Amino acid sequence: MLELRNIASVLSGVSVREVKSGTARFMRLSDLSELKAGRTPALTTGEAPAVARALKIEDGDLIVGARGSTTDICIASDAVIGAFVSLDIYLVRPDRSRVNPQYLVAFLSLPATQALFAGGKQGSSLARLPKDELEKTEVPLPPMAVQQMIAGLALSFDEEDKLLKKLTDLNSIFGRETVARAIRAADTRQFLRRSIQ
Repeated sequence: MLELRNIASVLSGVSVREVKSGTARFMRLSDLSELKAGRTPALTTGEAPAVARALKIEDGDLIVGARGSTTDICIASDAVIGAFVSLDIYLVRPDRSRVNPQYLVAFLSLPATQALFAGGKQGSSLARLPKDELEKTEVPLPPMAVQQMIAGLALSFDEEDKLLKKLTDLNSIFGRETVARAIRAADTRQFLRRSIQ
């Protein structure tokens, strides 16, 4: 096992100076929730940060929430590539010669790893995971072929979960519409009966 800091760069986010005419895009904690739910987040625009740690999100980067009861983690999608991360998010850039990014997401999302993160959080209202706690997380590193197999397995379960959520949402919409139509039909019949009498 190796600490995360030995197989990836962990970078803190930057403060956002919002400007409507700004050319830089920024990802916030709420955008991470949207991305994790499979939706496209509406990123904030502002002035480009002038600090060395401010790197744009690249393909294969992990985005890790620094605040909240759970530690949200996802891999960068096209919607956020090229954006900067805000203060409540960490950017984790894996060394791809040593670790598969999707495998790393799968490991960091495990309940046991999430419990470690919860134990390391500080603060009472909206607890924060310190960067050092994230960096010292020990990650098992099987051979790359095994990592790819585990990453594929985790990805297939994630895709199934997203499809089931969509199906549940559609079923709920269909159910409400069916009830609404039944109510309208009952009301129409009642109106017709009154008209006949």
